[in-house]
Amino acid sequence: MGRKTMQYILIAIGCLSLHACDIEDERDICCKRIVMEHRYTSEGQDAFEDNIHSLKHFLFDETERFVKEIAPGKNLQQQSLDELEAGSYTMVTLGNVTKTTLPDIPAKGEPLSQFLLQPAGTDAGNADPLYYGICRFDLVDKTARHNQRFVTYLANVHSKLQVTVKWQNLPPAMTTAPVYKMTLSHCADSYELDGKQGYSLGEKRFPYSASWNREHQLVCALKGLKLKEEFVSLRYTNSNLPVLHVLCQEGEGYKEITPALDLKTAFKVWGYKPENSERQEYKIIVTIYMDGHVGIKVEAETGVADWIEGGSFG
Repeated sequence: MGRKTMQYILIAIGCLSLHACDIEDERDICCKRIVMEHRYTSEGQDAFEDNIHSLKHFLFDETERFVKEIAPGKNLQQQSLDELEAGSYTMVTLGNVTKTTLPDIPAKGEPLSQFLLQPAGTDAGNADPLYYGICRFDLVDKTARHNQRFVTYLANVHSKLQVTVKWQNLPPAMTTAPVYKMTLSHCADSYELDGKQGYSLGEKRFPYSASWNREHQLVCALKGLKLKEEFVSLRYTNSNLPVLHVLCQEGEGYKEITPALDLKTAFKVWGYKPENSERQEYKIIVTIYMDGHVGIKVEAETGVADWIEGGSFG
């Protein structure tokens, strides 16, 4: 057998290997003829694996009536839709949903317009670090020779607020017991998941919240004469930002040790517009001075930025 003949044989084998795949391996999409790809990027970089650990898929038909929930495959980024018949569909995808944040799943045939997601329960704890995507797509007859691929772009739809509270003098209760509490009021109650309202940043769609009465509460203890906790809630908007309260246990109840700290005021001073940020992650420092007035600073990656003169509360 000549050298050239052997080269042709090796090339042919290599080409065949590119078109072969193990149908048992869900990571290999070459055998999937109908695939929904899920993408999440942050600052232009693929950030899916670092941020999204579970997905739930909810399928609606051409009239936007609920069909069923589709179980995710082993590879979260490549979802097979081979089981679907030809037609027009809408698929809503939620990332990192646990029992803490439960969607009100509609019964079969109910409209997408009634599909809501909200923090669950009455314990007023944190929400999940949620992600959301919606994709409307047309699936042609399966006898078509070409593969059909669709893309859902996921958006970060939660806010993180890290709060540090410190005193110029000493805290009112010098104990390591959890006698302090922080609350974050005027947060979003729920999301409408039909994608009709809300806003977009590039290809990412952010859902709409019609009500802002949710309160999150964190019981906390001193750590080195400071309080430090992190709130996770649904996203803020430019016109809807939460109000922070810091309290200390007194008798069987709690007493506020700061005035209500309206973050709308602080964000306006700092020039922050939450709707312009794909990721809403903030760090603030609340200082309680000896004369009782309160100031807030924002802690940025470049250091700590002071509030403008006269910008304190109380």
